[in-house]
Amino acid sequence: MKKALILGLGISGVETAKFLAAKKWEVVVHDDNAAKLAEAVKGFATLTDGALPKELDLLVISPGVPQSHPLVAAATQRGIDIAGEMEVAARFITNETVIAVTGTNGKSTTVTLIHEMLIADGRKSALTGNIGAPIISFVEKGYEFLVVEVSSFQIETLRAMHPDAALILNVSPDHLDRYASYDDYLMTKVKLGRLAKEEGFVVVNGGDEPLCAAASGIARRAVYFSATGKSDAIWDGRTVSYYGVAVELQKTRLRGEHNVENLMAAMIAAAPFMKKPAFMAAAAYAFKPLPHRMAPAGIIGAVEFIDDSKGTNVGAVEKSLAGFADRSVVLILGGVDKGGSYQPLRELADRKCRGVVVMGQAAPKILADFEGYLPLEKADLMADAVEKAYRFAAGEATVLFSPACSSFDMYENYKKRGDDFVKKVAELKKRVEG
Repeated sequence: MKKALILGLGISGVETAKFLAAKKWEVVVHDDNAAKLAEAVKGFATLTDGALPKELDLLVISPGVPQSHPLVAAATQRGIDIAGEMEVAARFITNETVIAVTGTNGKSTTVTLIHEMLIADGRKSALTGNIGAPIISFVEKGYEFLVVEVSSFQIETLRAMHPDAALILNVSPDHLDRYASYDDYLMTKVKLGRLAKEEGFVVVNGGDEPLCAAASGIARRAVYFSATGKSDAIWDGRTVSYYGVAVELQKTRLRGEHNVENLMAAMIAAAPFMKKPAFMAAAAYAFKPLPHRMAPAGIIGAVEFIDDSKGTNVGAVEKSLAGFADRSVVLILGGVDKGGSYQPLRELADRKCRGVVVMGQAAPKILADFEGYLPLEKADLMADAVEKAYRFAAGEATVLFSPACSSFDMYENYKKRGDDFVKKVAELKKRVEG
């Protein structure tokens, strides 16, 4: 009987343990968080002394587990097979068509668009990966398509996944607290394209020059998209066109140049697999923007509040700010710093913003990069940030909560952070309007 150790008991770790146990593997589980370990161990053995079992075939690590973890280091030294949940799942994929999407920004919107286009076409598609339910929950379940959001952390351990279509949406500096350099992070993303099937294709952002250069050596058919650069899809300022299908952006709920590109990428990925590509337009018109991605959060008087809590890196916030008129935004930034510079936002804020509020662990670094910018204030908690931003808005600007940081200093995840922002806006509205 083969034996696996599951290290990290989030949803992907738990589902992998169940999957392998059903395959008659002996499964041992461990998590450094004692409460999570106690919650998830029903039916599984646990490590007794904190060391690797003497006999072990596979170590399955959660995406957040670093290579420096003692159990990972020990497994590496012993030559034990190390894989993530997505890699384990890939080893059991047979007839499913895999469309895999990575990139710094836009992944969730793009995979959801692709999935909904396939569903509109009457296909049996699973939306999976980093967006929510692990892919291992969908393999061997009779799905025609697996539309997979893939993070850089998940790509690190991928070997057996060979997508029919691999999309690399963009690569801007992010997770530099984990990667040695931007180039290291970039090449991790590009690895997904190298994994694509030989008869498959790779979709690349033609306006991202470093990405195009890095992806140029991939020996797969390349298809490009971009609102401003090299593109096989067409954007004329009003309509996105591809494969003989045109989508008028104003008839959709998608706004901003970044969503033009997300739509382009989705159409390029879905079209070759659809029986009736015209359903791409129907799906785009029916699409509802995902929560915490430029989502309305409330209005107080003439001041509109926007929840973009998913804006967890500088590149994402740049894209969000770009769609606003000059001097029309009050920006709330902050959380846990991810290793990049906030200087690009400072330069954009000089033109787009009429005020900036900073919060969280990253506040000192952001304040240093914004030195000399006015008006600028630090807030201790979300309620304080919302109130100060409202004051800066002076009854006429838009307050944009797009933090450019992860949430883990104050919140479990970006969703709970966004929910708290919406809640604090509602509380302020009640105080202001009575």
